[in-house]
Order: sequence, then C-alpha cells, then structure tokens
Amino acid sequence: MEKEKNTNLIVLLLAALVIAGAAMIVMLKFDIPKRAINKIKALNEKEVHVYDEKIDIDGLEEEFTIYFIADSHISLCDDRDPDLKDYAKDRYEYFKRDSKGSEKNFSILMEQVRKDNPDLVVFGGDIVDSISYASVDYVRKELDKLDKQGIPYAFCIGNHDFSYYPEYYSEKAYEEYMPRLSAFFDDYDTGYRILKYDAFNILIADDFNYRFSDDIIDAVEELQAENKETIVVQHVPYAVLYDDSDLIERTKAVWGETEDGRSKVLLGNVAVPPNEDSVPLVSYCFNDAKVRLVLAGHVHFYSKDRLNENTLQVITKPAYERGAVKLTLY
Repeated sequence: MEKEKNTNLIVLLLAALVIAGAAMIVMLKFDIPKRAINKIKALNEKEVHVYDEKIDIDGLEEEFTIYFIADSHISLCDDRDPDLKDYAKDRYEYFKRDSKGSEKNFSILMEQVRKDNPDLVVFGGDIVDSISYASVDYVRKELDKLDKQGIPYAFCIGNHDFSYYPEYYSEKAYEEYMPRLSAFFDDYDTGYRILKYDAFNILIADDFNYRFSDDIIDAVEELQAENKETIVVQHVPYAVLYDDSDLIERTKAVWGETEDGRSKVLLGNVAVPPNEDSVPLVSYCFNDAKVRLVLAGHVHFYSKDRLNENTLQVITKPAYERGAVKLTLY
C-alpha cells in the first residue's frame, strides 16, 4: 500500500513537471515573459508623481481642488523657427526622461489631470522651453482637451516661456516672441492676474528674470483691501530661513552658488536680491498673514517649507518628470 502511494506521488510529480515544461515552452514561444516585463515597464513609464497638499481656508463651504504644474520645458521645433532648431534639439535631449521627450511626459501628466477633473489648473512657468511655434501648437492641443472637459486654467510666465539664450529677456524676446503667449492666455503682457473666489483669491505673478512687474504693488494693494486669504503663484521660489529649512543648501547642491555663497535660483536677500519693484510682493508674502501659500517651480525638485508661521511654500516636481502638486482647499 505504501509502495503504491509513493508510485502515485511520483506520477503526479512527473505530470506536474510535464505541464510546467509545456507551459514554459508556450510562454517562451509567444514571448510572454518579455511581454509581461514590457507591460510592467510601460506602466512604470506612465507613472505620475502628484504631491497632495491641503490648506484650510476660512469661510470655504466646499472643497476646491487645484492642480499646479510647472517646468515641462517642451522643446519642439520645425521649419517655422529655423534659428531655433539647433538650440531646441539640444534642449529636447536634455529634458528626456524614460526615453520620452518632455512633451510626452507632459501629455501623460495632463491625462492624469483630466481624470482627476480639478476645479482649476495653474501652470507655473516654463511650460515651454522656448516659445517655438511647434511647442505652442503642442501645448495648445493639451489645453483644448481641458477646454473640452470644461476645466479652467491659468498661466504664470517663467524665465523660459518666451525668453532663451541668446535672446534672454532681450528686446526681441519681448517684441517678437512674447506675443506668441497669446495662444495660451490673453493678458500675457499684464505682469500679473488675480483670480477671485468667494472665500479666497489667487495672485499669479509673472517672472521677468527674478523680478516682478512694477505694477505688482497695485495687485498687492487690491488684495490687502479685500482682506481674503490668498494663494500666490510665481515661478521662482523664495529663499527660506525659517524653521531650519534646507532649501537653500539643496539648491546650491543642484545648481551651484555665486562667488559670495548665494543661491543662484531662489529669490531673497540671501539669494537673488529683489529689486525695488519686487519688494511689495516679497514683503506681502513674508509678512501678511492672509497669504496662506506660495506655489513655485523653477528649481526642478519638490520641496515644502514655511516662510513664516502662517505661510507655506510648496515647490513642485517638474512636469518633464511627470510631477505636479494637487492642492485641496477645504
């Protein structure tokens, strides 16, 4: 009886080995392991990095969601911009991630945005790396998808959106290239825009080479008169000294520092100093308790720091790495 049991067990084991071998042959023949690996790889290559943040807003009756996206650095070019071709090609290679150009990663991120269907999308600068017609066309197609779904959006100008080497904030950049931003929003030349809601306001301040428009004082005075809690959007973040923040050192490690030890990519007295026209907004963000949040990009990594006890600064991971901040106001 025991011998018969052992024989049956051996038969079962042999049958199992035969079935497993046959399955392996089928898998290899049809390249199933490779296909499974490629499937996993494809899923990873479409992964997005969305950082959830929440801010309590006094008097807000319903939740309000905002997607904040910056630094997609889309760098496409065609025969309409022959002088830009070599520059755009080099920059395209620089911003590749996961074998995808920045425009593809931007589209993957925007697909996630449409799935989440937020109340507002704010683009925080450097959406294009230079304002070529091809890059404009690409972004416009993505904006059309937001329009079709009824998702509103707003823009903040960064240091690459219309200006680039050798036309970095040159007269030609302002006169010839900046008007192309009208494909994205009408008031591209106003220096700022204010979005007003019942319980809060959003101030969007355009960047002009680490400076703000000389009209920014009008915006600050208008917001202070309304006395609502405010979110400020700007491309370049502030240097943070509060609460042992390591933001300044992180930027120095990534971007280097000036000869006198300042951060090259932050705005502040220990970094790129604000000019006279920029002081009103800087002071507003650091000293007015109604400013609850500053949203920024530019440095190409995620960071969350406090400017003071009342005001948080959140920097988004770049969109060319499929990064964004999802802000929930409640």
